[in-house]
Amino acid sequence: MVYYAYVQDINGHWSSRYVVVFASRAVADEWWRCVSTSANTIFKYSDSIRRITPQFFTHDVAKASAALSTFEDQVASRFSGKMFFTPLPESALSVIPILDFADHVSGNSFFIRSKVSPSEYWYCPGSSTGNVTPNSKVYVSRTERTRFRVQLISERKDTTGTIMIGSDEIAITLTSTNLSIRISRSSHLIVSKSPESGLKFSDLVNGFAVVTPLLNNEGQSENIKELFKTDDGEEWELV
Repeated sequence: MVYYAYVQDINGHWSSRYVVVFASRAVADEWWRCVSTSANTIFKYSDSIRRITPQFFTHDVAKASAALSTFEDQVASRFSGKMFFTPLPESALSVIPILDFADHVSGNSFFIRSKVSPSEYWYCPGSSTGNVTPNSKVYVSRTERTRFRVQLISERKDTTGTIMIGSDEIAITLTSTNLSIRISRSSHLIVSKSPESGLKFSDLVNGFAVVTPLLNNEGQSENIKELFKTDDGEEWELV
C-alpha cells in the first residue's frame, strides 16, 4: 500500500517542504535507515534528516536535502522509482492520510496479529503469569494473546530505538519471562532460552503459517491453531 510522509526544512517555515510518496511503509523505513546511517562525507544526510514521527521528517537543507537523497549513489539511489518528493507551495498544505499502526521500534513490545484474520493473535499458554517452560509451543488464538518483545540481535544499549527493516536479524522474546522464539525440528514455533539464529524481521511478512485447528476430546474445533515456520506463509503485523 502506498505510504505518505511530510518533510519540513528546519531553516524556514515555508521553504523546502515536501510530501513524500513511498511505494510502501517498508520502503519508507528502509529509506530512513539509508539516510540516517549515510557515511557520505560531502553531504551530511545523517546529520540533516530526522524522523520525528513515522509520517513526519525534518531536514536541514544547509547540510543535505532529503529530496536529493535518491540521486546520491552512496546514499539512497536504490530507492529511485520507489519514492518521490512533491514540493508543497507556500499557500497550501496537502493533507496526507494518517495511518494508525505500531511503529517498528526495536526493543518495544507488541502483539503479533494476522493481517488476513485480525482476530487471530500469537499466543503462548502460561505467558500471562510467566509460567512457561522451554520447548512450549506458540499458537495462534482467537480468544487469547501474548505480548512479545521484538529486538535487533545486534542492537547495543547505546543504539536502542532503531527502526527495524526486513533484512534485520531479530529476537522475539516473551515479555513475562526470558524465553525466545525458536523453530523446532518439525518447524513448529516453540520457546527457548536462546533466540532463533537467522530469524529476520521480514519473516513476519510471510514466514509463518498455521495448521488445522486443534481438536478437543469431543472432536470439536478449538480456538487455537498450531504455528510453524515456512517459506510461503501468512502476513503478520505488530500491534
